[in-house]
Amino acid sequence: MTRHLGIGIVGYGAIARVHATALAMFAQMYPDMGVTPTIVAITPGGPASVARATRDYPHVPHVTYAQLLERDEVDVVLCATPTQLHGDYVRDALVAGKHVMCEKPLTVDVAQSRTLVDLAETHQRVLAVNHHFRHVPALCEMQRRIASGGLGTPIGGHLRYYRSSNVNPQRPTTWRFEGPGAGVLIDLGSHLIDLVHFLSASTIVRVLASMRTVVAQRPNQQGRIIDIHSDDVAWLGMHLANGMYITLEASKMVPGAADDVRVELYGTQSSMMFDMLDVNAVVIGDADAPAATQRIQTWNRMSPPAALPSPETSTGSLSWHAASWQQCVARIIGQQTPLCDGRAGLMVDAVLRAAQLSATAGGVWVEVSYE
Repeated sequence: MTRHLGIGIVGYGAIARVHATALAMFAQMYPDMGVTPTIVAITPGGPASVARATRDYPHVPHVTYAQLLERDEVDVVLCATPTQLHGDYVRDALVAGKHVMCEKPLTVDVAQSRTLVDLAETHQRVLAVNHHFRHVPALCEMQRRIASGGLGTPIGGHLRYYRSSNVNPQRPTTWRFEGPGAGVLIDLGSHLIDLVHFLSASTIVRVLASMRTVVAQRPNQQGRIIDIHSDDVAWLGMHLANGMYITLEASKMVPGAADDVRVELYGTQSSMMFDMLDVNAVVIGDADAPAATQRIQTWNRMSPPAALPSPETSTGSLSWHAASWQQCVARIIGQQTPLCDGRAGLMVDAVLRAAQLSATAGGVWVEVSYE
């Protein structure tokens, strides 16, 4: 018998539409779960958000957030608001007894994120954070090999995330440029920090950070030129508890780049490399054959496997978002499965906070506090 899971969405911008599309695919992708997630209520934001929600879901009621939380048919809240609003929306959902899928990062406020983790545990609700790059099959293959000791003694690596989003100085500002959730470190760097935790299975113990605002003035939504203080580029150096030294670079100032993620890790036994431009494979170097590499084709081999698309087809972003929902739904129905949960989100927030402190102090080493 199929179980229906009611989804309430707060915020209906671009990322909410990606989630909505992944949810529409869910029952066909994971038919053996016997769960059909259904969008039953939406709390849109401004006029553009309302127009998109009306166009995409003309028969789904638009309600205030208080009304959404009062609806018995809402089992899970998707929090797809600007980052600085996550904390209050997620808190209210957990208190109302709803499960939560929150867009990354959790809150960027360590104390607030810790409160949300405690609330989820107190109310016995699932709190998931959508770091969807964890579900790229090639990165999952890297994680599997590293967990089985494939690197040998871990030594170091580099991760980068490039986009061209901020290259145009006439791009009007959004919430991504102003307020506590603004800047490239938070927007792109949070993904990389989570991947470090995911791939290494080790904690980041100290960071050194530098950030740069390249375009210091931009037009706002009304066309008025305003000063910009958020970062366009962020660089981090990190020491890990397992002895690795890893560097990160996140930038929205790279002409021609679009979701350009690259991960390079190495140890005494092997090196492993993933490049989003070759998304269906991971490249392995072996110490026993130091002048050669092997390209391992991973395609769309998800874990657990999805019925659609086929494992032999190219992987893609919608599959990764759907896989985030698969883990969240599996936990909701009582299955013990890996999950990027609130505690993982809290760990990212702790590193972001240490990096901000380091950059503000001129690039000094700052210990990461997870307490």
